[in-house]
Amino acid sequence: MAFEAEDADKIEAPMEIVKDAKVSGGKYIKSPTGRAGWAEYEIEIPDDAKYYMWGMVQEHSGVTDSFFITFDLLDRGQDNDANVNTWDLGGPANTWVWDKVSGRGAGGDPRIFELSKGTHNLRVWTREEESWLDCLYMSTDQNAQPVLASEFKGRKRTSAPKSVTYIGKLAITWGRVKK
Repeated sequence: MAFEAEDADKIEAPMEIVKDAKVSGGKYIKSPTGRAGWAEYEIEIPDDAKYYMWGMVQEHSGVTDSFFITFDLLDRGQDNDANVNTWDLGGPANTWVWDKVSGRGAGGDPRIFELSKGTHNLRVWTREEESWLDCLYMSTDQNAQPVLASEFKGRKRTSAPKSVTYIGKLAITWGRVKK
């Protein structure tokens, strides 16, 4: 599956969406401040399997080159700073490149996400300022060739970002609009 980074279900500042006609979908995300902000995606996983992930990324300065990346870990206090969750970007500065998501130490390179069938929350947390993310691509094939979300013909996220956020047990539905 492939999707645009800016199509997050939720974005917490200072993570921000930046317009750029040169990237997939015309936008990417970044944070001007390190260790602050995140983008969250609700993803429907079709089958229990090991998944690999790539990001179309840019190390803006050549020094600010990492994110934290987690599934179903929504509280910053829950060991988010563990090396396994640190995704060090690979590639030259000021160039958009595909980078396979890695982890430090036990997380290894590439990072393998063992996910069960169903809905999961993916969060991309800011670790260092000015690390840029354009697209994400996931596959069960560790040798897959990532494709930009704007060019991807296969399975995308189950749904587009939601216009309604569910709080507690409140359920909201929309009726038909009559003319």
